[in-house]
Amino acid sequence: MKNEPGDACAAPGPKKTGAALPDFLIIGAAKSGTSTLYDYLARHPQIFMSPIKEPCFFDPHKTWDNGLQWYESLFADAVEGQLCGEASTNYTRWPQVDGVPGRIARILPNAKLIYLMRHPVDRAYSHYVHRHTKEVYPRQPFIKTFEEFVEDDPLCLDSSDYMLQITKYLEVFPREAFLFLFTEDLQAQPGSVIMQVCRFLGVDDTVDLLASGKVTANVGESFRKGRIRQYTSAPLRRIKIISRIADSLPKFVRDIGYAVLKFSPYGRRMRKDYSPAPMLAETRKRLLKRYRGSILELENLTGVSLSHWLG
Repeated sequence: MKNEPGDACAAPGPKKTGAALPDFLIIGAAKSGTSTLYDYLARHPQIFMSPIKEPCFFDPHKTWDNGLQWYESLFADAVEGQLCGEASTNYTRWPQVDGVPGRIARILPNAKLIYLMRHPVDRAYSHYVHRHTKEVYPRQPFIKTFEEFVEDDPLCLDSSDYMLQITKYLEVFPREAFLFLFTEDLQAQPGSVIMQVCRFLGVDDTVDLLASGKVTANVGESFRKGRIRQYTSAPLRRIKIISRIADSLPKFVRDIGYAVLKFSPYGRRMRKDYSPAPMLAETRKRLLKRYRGSILELENLTGVSLSHWLG
């Protein structure tokens, strides 16, 4: 079970009868706090989240060919009375990832869908950093600026056009199947947002999912900082005597040593090489213009004012 064993009300029950499949999906957006929401919901005793955070089953380029039996196996440890859920941001990446809503509708026709969204321009830039460092150019310095990268790889921009994604789902799912959420609200009022999610899913909304502390899942930034440290230290680590001495030192001493190295001319150069260039001001203006119509449509659909996204 994903839930922590010490949770009240989380005593193991009998396994679900028959094959278990998700009752709900967190469909995106990438770099909008889906890992945070996943972690909060995994604390709820009435919810079982897949042990793989992003199984991406309905993405034909990922695990679709693993088959339905593989997907069902992810929820095999769910017990009676638990809702099953998963979170895969690849589910809102049309047109690069095509046909996802239709596949979901065929296999999970009654699924509830949670879509967490962030300021579209900020999200697109964060997605660029993630894709550059983890997916397209792993273990390499920043080869391309944001502008150069999205020229060749428009996925980051298309994934921020939220109405473009939602329209595809509305072709096969009713409006009431959706819960639309916003990253700013999850950050500012996590308890309120989580209560809203629990009510949408029909589980006990009085369970305090913040009791064991707030979730701070800034995985991308932690990865980038760790990578800079790794590559900055690598030349010294290749000297065996230095590597052995470093391994024998307490962590706080190694941290002090790295801080000195980080601010040396060599360390500053490494930070520059492995840090992304900021988005150009004219690019931000252009993207705000591009997303304006989508933002206004999203306001009409959700009834939420998004005027702070327009400037």
